[in-house]
Amino acid sequence: MDRSAIILSSLVAGSRVGGGVSAAVLTRAGFTPEHVPTVIFGRHPGLGAPGGGAVPDPVFSGALEGLLAHGAHIRAHAILTGYFASAEQVRAASAFIQTAKVANPDLFVLVDPICGDGVADGTAGGLYVKRETAEAIAARLIPLADLITPNAFELAFLTGRPVTDASSAEAAARTLARPVLVTSVPDGPGRLRVMMTDAGASCSASVDRLEGVPHGTGDLLAALALVAHLRGEGGQALCDHVTKACERVIRVSLDAGSHDLVLDAMP
Repeated sequence: MDRSAIILSSLVAGSRVGGGVSAAVLTRAGFTPEHVPTVIFGRHPGLGAPGGGAVPDPVFSGALEGLLAHGAHIRAHAILTGYFASAEQVRAASAFIQTAKVANPDLFVLVDPICGDGVADGTAGGLYVKRETAEAIAARLIPLADLITPNAFELAFLTGRPVTDASSAEAAARTLARPVLVTSVPDGPGRLRVMMTDAGASCSASVDRLEGVPHGTGDLLAALALVAHLRGEGGQALCDHVTKACERVIRVSLDAGSHDLVLDAMP
């Protein structure tokens, strides 16, 4: 029987971002992705008008109902949530996850709380989704997560605490009472830190801050973290693995002059 994982996130046809990246990583690792899109775009909005648009809320929730009727949630090893276009989509995803967990208690839920980027001061200043959508993610999905993968801004927004360094990132992560793998934590001049905080333990890996990095690195890291967990990795091993893998893809992409991630560079 196929090893499957359910993805609730964006579908961007011409850019290596969102649920497309998640599906590629999972497929490469031997999992069958079952992707319910929240938006359908032609390209990343950061490159210009993306085309397409949000999947209507009734269509999204109806697709989830179809997955339940098909028993996909019982067979799945994991659910990965990413970009949402509305608070109603978040509500539907939350209800789906709760139903799935009752039927399949071993189901692993990774929440990538995609909602913004920018100065990690704990305010909503860097949101690029509607505030009601971001607040719904915080209220409805974070409590269901087995692992959360925010960037520094998203961690600050979720907790209302500034994230300025490793110490403040760890303190903020612990308030969520869930395992957290946070990216883009400032680590001194020209450096960024990826940090894993779980129960009483914390570990991290540091990388160079690079300019001109293609979109989609957060999606890549979240999917790699999910695969690493499903393979039995955790703690420092997981942190090191996903950080090195992401850095390799980023550097190959930059060397190639690509505005998209070169996913073939994944180790």
